[in-house]
Amino acid sequence: MHDLPSTGARSEPAPRAPRGTAPRVLVAGASPDRLNRNAVLRSFVVEGFAEVLGRENAREARVELAARAVEQWRPDLVVSFGSCMPDESDYSALRRACDRTGAILAFWLHDDPYEFDFHYRAARVADFLFSNDRWAALHMDHPRAAHLPLAASPTAHFRQRPARRRFDVFFCGVAFENRKHVVSDLAETLRRVNTLVTGSDWPTKSLPFAQDRHLSNEEVADGCAASLLVLNLGRSLHFANDRYRLDPSTPGPRTFEAAMAGAAQAYFATGLEICEYYEPGSEVFLFDSPRDFASLLDSLLAEPDRAAAVGLAAQRRTLRDHTYARRAERILRTCLGFEPDAGGADRPAASVDAGA
Repeated sequence: MHDLPSTGARSEPAPRAPRGTAPRVLVAGASPDRLNRNAVLRSFVVEGFAEVLGRENAREARVELAARAVEQWRPDLVVSFGSCMPDESDYSALRRACDRTGAILAFWLHDDPYEFDFHYRAARVADFLFSNDRWAALHMDHPRAAHLPLAASPTAHFRQRPARRRFDVFFCGVAFENRKHVVSDLAETLRRVNTLVTGSDWPTKSLPFAQDRHLSNEEVADGCAASLLVLNLGRSLHFANDRYRLDPSTPGPRTFEAAMAGAAQAYFATGLEICEYYEPGSEVFLFDSPRDFASLLDSLLAEPDRAAAVGLAAQRRTLRDHTYARRAERILRTCLGFEPDAGGADRPAASVDAGA
């Protein structure tokens, strides 16, 4: 994390004393929603700030309306959330609006390290810069860069475990090459139980338990809750990661979302940062070979209550530590020096996309 030679951000943004009981926070898109398959995550971030600050103090705006929203609503903090890789990612108008109104401008990038080479677009205008990935954050050229993992939404992802299980093993995600290799290695085990692997581009002929079908965020949570065991396989597809060729270190959002749904997860361990979020054996299962996975699955088929207990423990841990409200508290402390009241307001957020 190093200083840039030139930046449009304030050299030393001083935390502002919040007016009244709570500051105002605007969560803006970092790229056009039509180009961002994960745009739904922004609503979860707004929900988190609304829970902490109250509905009246948390709003959202699409990237193309963000500067106008800042001028109209005059927030204390703007959090630009998403991807800055698209060519449309020009934040000069947003930076000028923040300068005119005195708002602090923070970015929370959600696709690191896969788009790391484009983080400069945010770094040159941001007062604070957050990355979803720890290893990427350590390499960022910004004096106030920090690591902030993604999280889960109680509203969108919390599930009660159904009485009847639909799948023995469940996985949903795009069929990136590293995932296809792992699933192919596990195929002998997956074929002998009730397995569903689904997502874009899965080879259904060679993997008969796979479907080339995208599921909604809600459907994924339902599938996780109704499964004995959920496979957790990170992705490895680098759109713009040539500078350092960084490997991902932090678990992605699906880890927290599945846990919020009460799933017992089998996490393919390419690193041990997962252990900072969930306790191995009691909140998550780890494996690193087909033999380990087969042994784990056989033990859970014989003792399904053990899987249910791990899923429930993971859900409790997520509600305590890994919601977007907890991440919002971290951003508020870092950017504004604001200490939220315990409990939060637990209310949904308004939107300024329509010029409210």
